[in-house]
Amino acid sequence: MSYKIPNLMKKIFLLVLVVLAIASCSKKSDSTTTTGFSNKLELGTGLNPSNLFQLTGVGTTFKLGGTIYFRLESADDMGSSAVRIQIDKQDGTAVATYDYPSIQSYGHIFLSTFSVEVPGNYKATGILLTGNKTIASASFVVAM
Repeated sequence: MSYKIPNLMKKIFLLVLVVLAIASCSKKSDSTTTTGFSNKLELGTGLNPSNLFQLTGVGTTFKLGGTIYFRLESADDMGSSAVRIQIDKQDGTAVATYDYPSIQSYGHIFLSTFSVEVPGNYKATGILLTGNKTIASASFVVAM
């Protein structure tokens, strides 16, 4: 089952990609120490305008039809892999799959949006398509 992406969501997605491309001018470290990043997936209602790598409204309950922002963080370099967010019902039934192209060659953080159009209990899973590597999951509720 797939959902049509509304024009507003397409515009928001494009804006997020552009902002991330501009903000991601960090250089790859040659250090062999730990990165300070971990494998996690956070969900929220927006982006912090003063730090676009932080979500606002972080939580587990979202309004029906609203835009859900996500922040996927990987302990390892994502290595220019495209990202997939798989949305499943709590019983494991697949609901939707959102694929996002890579926007940089190096990084540990990926932010974008998705929406769910039916109320219920869900699980979002962040996957790096290169190597089909699952990074993290987050349970959430979509309510009226």
